[in-house]
Amino acid sequence: MAENKLYVALGEENLRGTKESTTIGFLPLLSPGIPKMEFDDKRVKEFRGSDSVKGDTTVTRQSRKWTGTLEMPFFTEAGGAAAMSGTVLKHFFGRAASGQNAATGQYYHMFSPVADPFSNSNLAAKALTVNLNVNEGAAVKNWPFVGGRVKSLSFVQEAGSNLKLTAELFGQFRDTVTAELGGAVFPAENLRCDYNNLNLYTGTISRTGTGPDYTDFSFASATKIKPDKISVKIENGMEDVLRLSGFDYPDKTRMGQFKVSVEFTIDWEDPASGFSSVTEFSSWINSAGTTNFFLHWDTGTPAGTGDNHALYIDIPRAQRMGGEPQYSLEKDPMITLKYEGLYDDTTAMYIVGLLLKNTAASV
Repeated sequence: MAENKLYVALGEENLRGTKESTTIGFLPLLSPGIPKMEFDDKRVKEFRGSDSVKGDTTVTRQSRKWTGTLEMPFFTEAGGAAAMSGTVLKHFFGRAASGQNAATGQYYHMFSPVADPFSNSNLAAKALTVNLNVNEGAAVKNWPFVGGRVKSLSFVQEAGSNLKLTAELFGQFRDTVTAELGGAVFPAENLRCDYNNLNLYTGTISRTGTGPDYTDFSFASATKIKPDKISVKIENGMEDVLRLSGFDYPDKTRMGQFKVSVEFTIDWEDPASGFSSVTEFSSWINSAGTTNFFLHWDTGTPAGTGDNHALYIDIPRAQRMGGEPQYSLEKDPMITLKYEGLYDDTTAMYIVGLLLKNTAASV
């Protein structure tokens, strides 16, 4: 078999477009994830005294950029620079509020949308380098894709599977190819978020701290939901633009609007207690109402003396979007319920918030 090697190491650039290939975190990929390089190559259409009917003679490159998707199992920490899992989240939302629990010792990082992620108090000039190490024949080389931005995050959890995170990115250009980075160290298996680590809730959620920078959550009084599959997609509307700035690649990122959508497949039933998909469907039929969802993955691996590595996703207001029951002659009926988030400007102070607990002091 021919050589078939590939791995990714993410680095945080202090100045967008200046690669970071030294302080890096390694994350395994579920698919190759090779960014697509896009060039604006234009044929010269000018009168130059030649017989144009014979064909064009010259082509010039006007601009360059890249887009890519990293499909990864979600770990609370990366291998190498442990903070890199949280760094990806930070570059999507624009900032992170980090701290340490004085009683239990673990670090927490709270992420929520900001209106100006590139202000000096947030990301400023920072960006991501996607160091893609691939074999070119027998030799492994590092392809550094610089100036990376994260425009969407998708969390998909199915029964019997690991939590899958899909991050959509775009960036400026592929920098000079170098020798393989090497020394790849991947996350410990007990830091992986799995289906049996997840609890999904609706109802009463207690938040610790001042919004939107909460330090912990409690859901003892919430109602548990037990679907077969759930997906949460978050978008920020980021868009790169090419300007008259002296560069042949985009140097300005403009913001759009944050959005979140939730979809889960569950039994079509109306139990005497607990979550009822029938009641939820009827609520959508009767009015344009809202509900809330809270997802909590607890790895069971201590991150301090009294708390574990964990991921929390808080969606405080979600508009019901329907979803009809599906009947079959071969099996019990199911329903896929769909929701779209609304900004909670009175209680939680965000449309969606994520809390990551691990041993990294900052992200």
